Amino acid sequence: MEITLLFQGFPGRASRGFLGWSSCVLIRQVGKPPILFDTVGFNERYTLLSRLEECGVKPEEIGTVLISHFHFDHAVNYPLFPNATFYLHEAEVAHIEENGEVDLAVPAQMYPALRDSGRLEILSGESGMVEGLPWRLTPGHTPGLYSLLLEYQGKKWALASDAVKNISELTSGDVADTWDDEKSRESIRFIKQWADIVVPGHDRVLEIKRTDEETKIIPTQDSEIEISIPWVEEKFRLKV
Repeated sequence: MEITLLFQGFPGRASRGFLGWSSCVLIRQVGKPPILFDTVGFNERYTLLSRLEECGVKPEEIGTVLISHFHFDHAVNYPLFPNATFYLHEAEVAHIEENGEVDLAVPAQMYPALRDSGRLEILSGESGMVEGLPWRLTPGHTPGLYSLLLEYQGKKWALASDAVKNISELTSGDVADTWDDEKSRESIRFIKQWADIVVPGHDRVLEIKRTDEETKIIPTQDSEIEISIPWVEEKFRLKV
């Protein structure tokens, strides 16, 4: 198995609102079609396809798209993958149907096309396997959000999406922008106890280092965004 981080998340807000720059992971297993975990947002469509091309992967070759939860910054690019099977949890489907007009991050108008595509599979229960990959329900941010729990390069990797949005949530257990605060805290506690490496929904890859005295959470790299404005010659770099 090979894990490629196509996008690392960025925990940014601006005066116009939440930026929504999320993580996206490509998973390749020998002899199987490639798998995507989340699909980033509309504004990153061209970059998503470009980064897949750099990895030697065509959109039509993606066999499975694991949609951690049905928010605009994680789910909306599913139509780019014409041959994929899509996976949502049953609790997320119920959330879309019952709360899609209340949870404004849900692109509710896009769900019927997915539902009626003939390529949507529904996960149920607390945990299971998809294409040999273990998943676990990690609710709170939304009721049906699930994470992947993988053994990779000798470490335990949690592809957590917005079950853990950033280093602050993983460190403190305090959450924001969540449907159920207590379930979010429970999910974070589980991930913090289980994982060695966490890929958050909106931050850098995080490593958890434990000793008898303490648990440290360390970013494995900086998060850097380059911003360009057409009439300004110099590009801006924002690093956190």
